[in-house]
Amino acid sequence: MCSIASRRYQRGFTLIELLVVIAIIAILIALLLPAVQQAREAARRAQCKNNLKQIALAMHNYESTHTTFPPIGASISYGFSAQAQLLPYCDQANLHGLIDFDIPLGRPDSGFNPPHDTTAEIPIPFFTCPSDTVSPVKPVTFSRGSSSGTFTRAGLNYAINVGSGTGNNASYGDPTDGIAWSGSKVKFRDITDGTSNTVAFAETLMGPGQDFSGSVTDRNQVQKLMAQGSGRNLSDMQAFRDRTLTENPDAFIASVSDWKGTRGSLWISGFGSGGGAINGWYVPNSPYPDLSIRAYLISGPRSNHTGIANVALCDGSVRGISENINVEIMHDLFSRNDGNVLGEF
Repeated sequence: MCSIASRRYQRGFTLIELLVVIAIIAILIALLLPAVQQAREAARRAQCKNNLKQIALAMHNYESTHTTFPPIGASISYGFSAQAQLLPYCDQANLHGLIDFDIPLGRPDSGFNPPHDTTAEIPIPFFTCPSDTVSPVKPVTFSRGSSSGTFTRAGLNYAINVGSGTGNNASYGDPTDGIAWSGSKVKFRDITDGTSNTVAFAETLMGPGQDFSGSVTDRNQVQKLMAQGSGRNLSDMQAFRDRTLTENPDAFIASVSDWKGTRGSLWISGFGSGGGAINGWYVPNSPYPDLSIRAYLISGPRSNHTGIANVALCDGSVRGISENINVEIMHDLFSRNDGNVLGEF
């Protein structure tokens, strides 16, 4: 009888004890969650580097076959990206076969010509960084003068180096100090600064797909949008670019009212703010926005990786570049032939 009674009246947890246990569990979860998030981001960062490695090796194989690096298309009508030309060299021969390079690509604002209109909607997994929160496939609105059109397009996070953006290199329709421009024929021997000192591809962020008018105060939004300047000529782009040398970032951002949301929205196209080209005017994740006037471009690497953006160098190696890199070294990295000796980066 005594043993039965003792079991019947066995003491349980008090309310205070239960609350203490719950609090301890909550603290453990709070401590564990950042570690889980850091592990996930480390995995995403490693995948990003693997993507760039695959693209860089494809470029090497392309150069072995064609004796030059892939150029940006001959004109805006035939403006096929370097990435589109690399497809057969990274196990995407079937997708490459859907592109007829003898048929004009067409203009983004009026819709691409068949068969490119449907091919441009197909996402390529290793062209996109898993840390980017923007969907690679989305409706994108393209505007050019009075012409505008919205189409579903697949984007990319890895852009080819079209120069340092310094001097007269605010255009990639003409020869620059990068490794690609319209109709370029750059070879390994032309990289006189050394393949381990010259960027081939750099990471960028995709835009939301829609333009924005008005003031922008959210820094995350600034990283995704491009400041649209007024004018038509290279000199207008240079004047727009040079304002970032003297103006405070907040003041510069406040002065802009037209923003393009098309960054990185077209893996198939090399031209314009939506195509797969980048220059190295800015250090990674600069507080200044990327700049665009017509087909002119001033930009820099951007990513959602904390403190860095990944790049592939022309020797095929991949590394993260710190936000704290000296801007002059950044310009040197994006120039293939400036003759400057690089320090640590």
